[in-house]
Amino acid sequence: MEFIDYLIIAVYLIASMGVGIAFRGKQDNADDYFQAGGRFSSNFQLILVGFSIAATLFSGISFLSYPSVTYGTGIRMLLVLVSFPACWALLHFWFLPRFFQHDVKHPYDIIEDQLGRSVRMVASTMFIFLRIFWMGALIYAPTLMIITSAGLNDNLFWPIILTIGIVSTVYTTIGGIRGVIITDAIQFMVILIGVGTVVFYSITQTQGSLSDIFSYLKESDHLKLANFTFDPSENFSFWTLTVGILVVNLGIYVADQMSLQRYLATGSVKAASRSFAINVIGAAIVVTTLVFLGLVLAAWYGLNPDPLLPQESDKIFPYFIATQIPQGIAGLLIAAILAATMSSMTSGINALAGCLTNDFYSRFGERSEKSLLKFGRVTCIVVGLLSTISAGFLDKIGSIWDITQTIGGCFLGPLFAVIIFAIHEFKFRPLFIIAGVILGFATGLIISFSFVASLWSPPGAFIVAFLVPFTERLFLKKVSG
Repeated sequence: MEFIDYLIIAVYLIASMGVGIAFRGKQDNADDYFQAGGRFSSNFQLILVGFSIAATLFSGISFLSYPSVTYGTGIRMLLVLVSFPACWALLHFWFLPRFFQHDVKHPYDIIEDQLGRSVRMVASTMFIFLRIFWMGALIYAPTLMIITSAGLNDNLFWPIILTIGIVSTVYTTIGGIRGVIITDAIQFMVILIGVGTVVFYSITQTQGSLSDIFSYLKESDHLKLANFTFDPSENFSFWTLTVGILVVNLGIYVADQMSLQRYLATGSVKAASRSFAINVIGAAIVVTTLVFLGLVLAAWYGLNPDPLLPQESDKIFPYFIATQIPQGIAGLLIAAILAATMSSMTSGINALAGCLTNDFYSRFGERSEKSLLKFGRVTCIVVGLLSTISAGFLDKIGSIWDITQTIGGCFLGPLFAVIIFAIHEFKFRPLFIIAGVILGFATGLIISFSFVASLWSPPGAFIVAFLVPFTERLFLKKVSG
């Protein structure tokens, strides 16, 4: 990369921090800070919320995983799109009406109201660990990508991680949820512009016509949409992708406090549903663009063989940036990667701080609004630093794809089951629900480290966490018998 690329990156980082701070809005209490007081409901604000959810879902990890998986397996990743309309239908007709019916102020109030305080504490603890490790992965993946793309020394690993983490933490701490939503929406546009520019450049610069590209992709099976094998070890079969991604996305959209925060910020079922529909459209555009980028990379190196091409698929895109992308565009792309990373990072920091403030700190004695707001800000700093540090310890799990599925499977599956129990007001003893959460987590962990494809971890964890509480009736029959 050249001076212009570093200048673009520096301007982007400074601008992100400035926007997050400038649009912090009213912050008189913790509800303003974490839920925008439920007043983020104008048409323009709903668009911002929708883009914010989409930007949060697609992090810097997506920049590595989607193109790299598509490069190796082809267009199958487009099956991810099947989950979006299904998620919208479930949220619009089932979840959001019931969630707002309970008139909750904070994301997990509904769990305590229906299932008890102990279940809420367990769910909140699960969420904390989920997002701490997830945010570590958020920084870890793009840091490796930036080092490879820019041809930097490995000694810069920690300085880059600290820069991303500190910038994200600073404007999240000062800006609150308003600053996060607005910067997320801007970063979503940066993501689209960055990826779109690279795709356009790659198509126009590759050797061969569009028909040559299409012919190569067809002959190499990159355009084969589905593999219907029932082999559970197949990572990207039709069943693995559709079922696994559906459970992951439902866990994110229904059980993740980052999403629930944004629904509460809109203030109503109608507004939340509209913002989620905007998210679905934006998310579909990003998935399609990233998959298309993976196809372009496959065609590029298929038609232009490179003897120095890395063997690991995770390194293909960074290598392409380092060797093929001209100055200016490289800087824009790195800015887009940072945008994807920081949008998810800031959302996670704010949601985690809100969880610690509302689910834990507020319970130990009477707390004034001023003390809750102060604790929330301090917690943002602590959470940001812990997440940043955790990034340095994730290289033991495996590829970026395996890391994300392991984290998601172990935590999101059980949390999704808990939310279903709360929404439908199932009357189980808290002990059995907690046992289901623990056994579901263990199931997800076992699957992640077995021969079974990592995407089966979320469904497996969910099924166990959902079924265990139903054994209460069998247990009680045996005791009474």
